[in-house]
Amino acid sequence: MFHSIIYKSTAKESFVLSEIENMLLKAKKHNKSQNITGCIVYSDRQFIQIIEGPEQPIKELYASIKNDERHFDVKTLIETKTKETLWDDWSMAFYNFDGSSDQNKHSRILLESYFDRANENQSNSEVLRVLKSNVLELLSDK
Repeated sequence: MFHSIIYKSTAKESFVLSEIENMLLKAKKHNKSQNITGCIVYSDRQFIQIIEGPEQPIKELYASIKNDERHFDVKTLIETKTKETLWDDWSMAFYNFDGSSDQNKHSRILLESYFDRANENQSNSEVLRVLKSNVLELLSDK
């Protein structure tokens, strides 16, 4: 059994893309050692993130995320036990939608193709439904 949390938050203005990328490098190393997987979608200072893995490391990571002063207005969208993870091949995928129109289009194609590759169990999961609907709402003007 796995544990999944999806949340959204707003980056402080001082939390710029280069710092986000540095955070991701550290997160990937930590997540891999804890068997945590996930994805961050970023657009217009808004984050939507899914973290998945063993329950205790996920809860500890999320407590740390909620206390991180680089963002605010952290809202849990779903927290639940799952039979399998959605992002089992990524220690932390990152989709940035603050680039050029072409870059955003390319990122959207990649992200939506990932959603489309979900197996039957994943496709029918509440976790994928919550993630996909919130991401598509965030990207509605992209």
